[in-house]
Amino acid sequence: MSCQRKGVQVKYGRKRLWNNPTVAVDESLQGFAMVHSGLVLLEGCRAVLRRDYNNIHDKVKLISGGGAGNEPTHIGFVGPGMLTAAITGDIFTAPSPDSILKVIQELATDHSPGVLLIVQNYTGYRLNFGLAKLRAENRGLIVNMITVKDDVSLKSFEKTAGRRGLGGTLFILKVAGAMAEDGKKLNEIHSVCKRLASGENVISIGLGHRVPPSSADCECSQFIECKKMEIGCGLHGEPGVLQVTFANTKDTVSQLIYYMMENGKEFNFYPNDESGNSVAVMINNLGGISQLETYIFAMEAMTQLRDFGFKIERAYMGSLMTSLDANGFQLSIMKLASDSNLIEYLDAETSAPAWPKIFSTKTLGFEWQEEEPSLSTPGLHLKSASGMVPETKPLGPSMAERTGQVFLMILTFACEALIACAEQLNIMDEDSGDGDCGTTLRKGADALKSAIKAGEIEATKPFVAFSQISHIAETLMGGLQGGLYSIFFDAGAKVFAGCPEDRTIDASIWLEALTSGNDAISEFGKASRGDRTMLDPLLAAQDKLCDLLSTNCHPIIAFGEAVKAAETQAIKTRRMPATVGRASLVKCKSFEHPDPGAHAVGIWMRAAYEGVKLKFNCECES
Repeated sequence: MSCQRKGVQVKYGRKRLWNNPTVAVDESLQGFAMVHSGLVLLEGCRAVLRRDYNNIHDKVKLISGGGAGNEPTHIGFVGPGMLTAAITGDIFTAPSPDSILKVIQELATDHSPGVLLIVQNYTGYRLNFGLAKLRAENRGLIVNMITVKDDVSLKSFEKTAGRRGLGGTLFILKVAGAMAEDGKKLNEIHSVCKRLASGENVISIGLGHRVPPSSADCECSQFIECKKMEIGCGLHGEPGVLQVTFANTKDTVSQLIYYMMENGKEFNFYPNDESGNSVAVMINNLGGISQLETYIFAMEAMTQLRDFGFKIERAYMGSLMTSLDANGFQLSIMKLASDSNLIEYLDAETSAPAWPKIFSTKTLGFEWQEEEPSLSTPGLHLKSASGMVPETKPLGPSMAERTGQVFLMILTFACEALIACAEQLNIMDEDSGDGDCGTTLRKGADALKSAIKAGEIEATKPFVAFSQISHIAETLMGGLQGGLYSIFFDAGAKVFAGCPEDRTIDASIWLEALTSGNDAISEFGKASRGDRTMLDPLLAAQDKLCDLLSTNCHPIIAFGEAVKAAETQAIKTRRMPATVGRASLVKCKSFEHPDPGAHAVGIWMRAAYEGVKLKFNCECES
């Protein structure tokens, strides 16, 4: 069977050998845990845990995860000496914050050594793991997080979607696992691995000549005559940064390493006598290359790296972080001179099934020379009667009943404004997105409005209300907007949770919550002022509120001026270049409309302010 697409004949290949694409991930996890009886599945969240995790009392526990389709990453690296647990999402999709939080709770509750999250630098991964981390901390759990950015094909000073986490992540999982097994403290493991994860000590680059299907059903593959290969391709179908002519292995590896070293100059990655030349190397088959070709690639890579001046102390090879069955490789290098213990950590024993076992000279006593598984988790599914929002333990200060009802009315005004402007926002989103920004926000606004009408949103406890709004944004809004709003409100909730119960809820605490939410969006969304995002109007409002409240301006007047500042800044995003997220990948950097997410902030802020004026009979000019 074939079809014509843009003048190229596309022949459809084999169907995937699975029972049903909608349950393929779940059945794959079941099969994996059936093969490895030392592992167990955590029911309802696609997580694989060490079966003995409850017996690990005095050691830091490690969690990682990501989309399916990259097997054996991450589940294959669960075991003594590496991860305690791994969570899987749909194909090439981040696991949900709810699933991540369940695993954190399962491992971290009453666990004083704490938990370390090791996350690859993809927007969805950062947001969802970051949100779960914030929620866990709100519950008093000890959690830290590292984001791995080893993709050297994307320079760190370029404000794009960001340097991704590639195969070098596995080096960091191994080092962290060995340190945890050795009883090192959370802060020490975090410090060592954060340095490795930054890109200064571990770099990776991808090479491929067929991008895998990105749809979840993956019913067919495209077989087109291959004349070009891409350097810098990603794990999830992202295109490379450079096309090179298809050549033999020697010439291809030469181009790959040259590009890798040129970009690695940013981190002084060239070998030299001062920084030391000892490295560990990992050759990762993306899933579709034969063993014969893989060993040839390994031979060329190791030979040419040695010719470059590197001393290869350890080498690892295999299909370790795949992209379904994409044809290509990732090459990763870790400097060993920065820490004399790194070799020891790499050599430390691990039972994780996917870590490659090498037959080295050390095995023979020489120095290296150049040459049915499920686990129920009762208590984790606390839901309200309607099932829309979770029950949340009340923390922090309270508002008076009348003020609480005003608060709910203001939220309703904001929801109705977003619902009314949904189509306008969709049109604006066609500039740089999928044209569904308004639809996404309308879904969240409809859900929140319904929850308020059903009496499910706590009126007098801001911590509870913000936590509930965060949950609705995550589960019922969805998408990137849902993740950003969820993390925004969760961070705001944390501010109220940290206040004494007798603190008066005044303008200053609302400003603290706004600031905390903005900081969280900046941290996990990797956005900053001027990046053409929803953060621009939010920061403008924060700045104006801070300035006016410091002069004892009436809070409602200050709120009105903050709304004006947000609206003005949202309009200015039309002239800003898109430098983060999906919009940064659009070739045309000129936009007809302001950023829809930024414009939406102005819409709901204006509606909220008008509600405040109406209820409190403020006579001030807007």
